[in-house]
Amino acid sequence: MFNKLLLKIFIILIIPIFLFSDNIPNASIKLIAKDNPTAKPITEQTVLEESTSKSLEDQIDAQNKLLDEILVNINNEVYLTSLPEKSFYENEILFLTNRINTNNLQNNILAAKRDELKVNLLEEKAYYENTLKEIIIGKQEFKNKKYFEELLQKNIQKIQDFKLSDYTLLYNNELKNDNKISKEFVDNYVELYNQKHTQLFVLQYLYSNIQKFRASNFFIDEFNLKYMINKIDNIKAISYFSSLTSYHLNFSIGEATVVILIIVFFRLLNRYLIALIINFISKILFKNDEEAEESVLYYLKDAINSPLIYSLYLFSIQLSIFILIKDQALINQIMPWINTLYIALLTWAMYSILNNSISIYAQNLLEKYQNVRKEMIVFILKIVKVLLILVVILFLFTQLGIDVKAIAASLGVGGIAIALAAKDTLANFFASLNIMTDNSFSQGDWIKTDDFEGTVVDIRMRTTRIRTFDNAMITVPNTQIANAHILNWSKRIIGRRIKMSIGVTYENKMSDIVCLKNDILDMLLNHPNIASNKNIDISRTKAFEAIKREDLEGIKNTLLVYIDEFGATSINILVYCFSRSPVWEDWLDTKEDVMIKIARLVEKNHCEFAYPTQVVHLKQEEKIEDLS
Repeated sequence: MFNKLLLKIFIILIIPIFLFSDNIPNASIKLIAKDNPTAKPITEQTVLEESTSKSLEDQIDAQNKLLDEILVNINNEVYLTSLPEKSFYENEILFLTNRINTNNLQNNILAAKRDELKVNLLEEKAYYENTLKEIIIGKQEFKNKKYFEELLQKNIQKIQDFKLSDYTLLYNNELKNDNKISKEFVDNYVELYNQKHTQLFVLQYLYSNIQKFRASNFFIDEFNLKYMINKIDNIKAISYFSSLTSYHLNFSIGEATVVILIIVFFRLLNRYLIALIINFISKILFKNDEEAEESVLYYLKDAINSPLIYSLYLFSIQLSIFILIKDQALINQIMPWINTLYIALLTWAMYSILNNSISIYAQNLLEKYQNVRKEMIVFILKIVKVLLILVVILFLFTQLGIDVKAIAASLGVGGIAIALAAKDTLANFFASLNIMTDNSFSQGDWIKTDDFEGTVVDIRMRTTRIRTFDNAMITVPNTQIANAHILNWSKRIIGRRIKMSIGVTYENKMSDIVCLKNDILDMLLNHPNIASNKNIDISRTKAFEAIKREDLEGIKNTLLVYIDEFGATSINILVYCFSRSPVWEDWLDTKEDVMIKIARLVEKNHCEFAYPTQVVHLKQEEKIEDLS
């Protein structure tokens, strides 16, 4: 039922698009030939100077060529640089205005009328050229359709306000005269007449074919709901109340009803449309992999759910603004912020999709490429986030008409002050790059410096956060940690050192001590958790190696057991080896097991552990008895 309703709405809204058609001129412009003022009208002012005997088809082709040229220049933004500024005409208009006043004082009526025509010709020309520029600027600023309609209608009205018919009688009389002023008056009249008709023809065509230079968006241009609003307001039971609300609240019942319908419609879209879009994308990307499809469904929905919901609500608000607000100037002030919100939502969705895609594939990427670092991916994501925010800010500046180039130029002037103020921030940023490229430590590593010791939580653009072993958080500027002596306990793959000295008493036989040493060595060689040549293969090559692989990656399998020294109270056996796992807990388990087995081997070989003892010898003087 709901799908059928959506289909009906779609048909009702989309079919009117195909009913629009371009207004193609099929009549010629009525102009006056300069060289023959009484000749019949033809199409284009430039063509008049060449021929006045063209067929109607040729005249229509010529004026269509003119329209095509104007549209090309608008779409290519040529008029912004090719047309002169409005001030270009102001000096000449000022000169002619002063001359008109002088001629009126001297009662030179014909000369004054000649200059009045010239002034109006220049004013209309300047206004017309400025309109063409405003069209291009409006396109750049994404103005709505009403803006262009009002702009063109205002220029058309200005041309029609000047009544050239007031000069027609004088023009007909001066056609017979051959003096200089009469000829100039006639020329100005003909030029103004042709210019007015040509400009009106062009402006009316642009007004009727706005989609030729501004891509018409069916939804943006008020969703084509004016007809529905008028129908609702014209219902007999509603028309009276609609007139009351229009007078007191500045909106009609029909407008309020349509706005409510829009909100309800987009609320339904938010419930059903997002799921349909996500399912469609996942089925296209993953046709045979059900697990991947479920994963993408989850992450993709999480990424675009909120941006898409807010975008649809924002769109409904925009349509409601177009319907309820009649002040075009206020709409033009609101639209830059709405357009910026659209860009912000788009960048939010892009960043979320990128972030969630990395969440899906980053682990496989890290396993496949050992040189790729997790913190580098996170760091790049943060940079991308900052860049996207800058893009949104620059777009807002453009929408508000702020000159971004001027801002960039001002940064050059105040660059020294900004650089001094941001010196520490920039130093920390470049220090973070040094940490990333140097690979002295990574996220999750156990590091120690003169000032702190702990596990690296993350490496940010300005600081690095360390979690100490007593569960405190330390935030260290990257410049400080980049210049510190770092002891990294995690930069090892195999081997964490176990070193001990086993003391046995001097009362033990040396043969038993030697057997004990050999048994300890044999035990360690066969221990599954002790690194040795038996279970750790370090490949050797005859090729030149600038850095040994085992030193670079952290692989140690040294195993030493020797009778080391005669101590003060014991004969010491040195045990020097490495556990296979560098993890602290595994290392403790291995060390504990080794100590237990050594204790058993000491007992087996009839030896005893020595402990610190001290022998005190007391010397007594012999008592000599005098036998005599």
